Amino acid sequence: MNRMTLSLLLGLAGFTTHAQQASAPYSFEWEVVAVDSIPSMTTARLYAVLVNPQDYLTSVSGWDEMEGRVETTTSFYQDPDGWATPNNNNPLLYDILPTLRYDTWVTIGIDAAPVGAEGEIPVGLFPPETSYWVDEFEAGEDLVMDIDGAWFVTLGSSNGTAGDDLRVLVGQFTTDGVISGYLNLQVFSNGVASDEFMDDVFSISIPEFDGGALSNLENPAEVSWWVQPEGDRYRHRLDEPCHWIRYDLMGRELDSGRALDGRFLTKGGIVHVVSERTGQVHRRWFP
Repeated sequence: MNRMTLSLLLGLAGFTTHAQQASAPYSFEWEVVAVDSIPSMTTARLYAVLVNPQDYLTSVSGWDEMEGRVETTTSFYQDPDGWATPNNNNPLLYDILPTLRYDTWVTIGIDAAPVGAEGEIPVGLFPPETSYWVDEFEAGEDLVMDIDGAWFVTLGSSNGTAGDDLRVLVGQFTTDGVISGYLNLQVFSNGVASDEFMDDVFSISIPEFDGGALSNLENPAEVSWWVQPEGDRYRHRLDEPCHWIRYDLMGRELDSGRALDGRFLTKGGIVHVVSERTGQVHRRWFP
């Protein structure tokens, strides 16, 4: 048994010290993969954002003193051909099993079967008995690790390395509900483990994400709405005067305006446009 695995098991079984949430240098961020992937649902990926390119995420965990949770106000889509990790996912099967690509799963650094030639390894689950947290998660319920639970990889594989973009994929979630929660990340700064297990463990809150806010969007082909990307912004043009409002993924208003000539500029988000001529409301999502 290597040092990482031993530390993980000891940590879950015996430590009661609270994780270092207040001083945590790490965070989570969402990336939308598909809207209406499953009708009315959005598929999004959760990334751990680290600090140094050589930082290594070795486990994501929760236990009785330091729970780990990913919760939705509705349910998660779990594909009948999928599993709790993407260890066995083969992209060649997506044409035959199209909904498999939108399965909900947890991971560290991979979204399909690991490629050994690239230093990847399968993602491990702890404990091996699936009754602790995996079974409920696979049934579409919340991911709750409140006794002993973790998913992990071992130092030496490429899965957990932050890389130049400083991001490590930790999960994919498909839902029409609002996702929230918190998870414990065990990170080896610059790839070096601390002498004390808890010095590498940080409890990180997950930013809320509304999986239903983007669904049922208007078909752009049915709207006289021309959009041109321009750097990190979007230049919009409608053939009539309009009001526009831009929201974030939680439905919070970010900015708004009135365009008498139907032309306006926004950043990404959910953009609502109200025609001054007909009063019709159209909305589209821009990454």
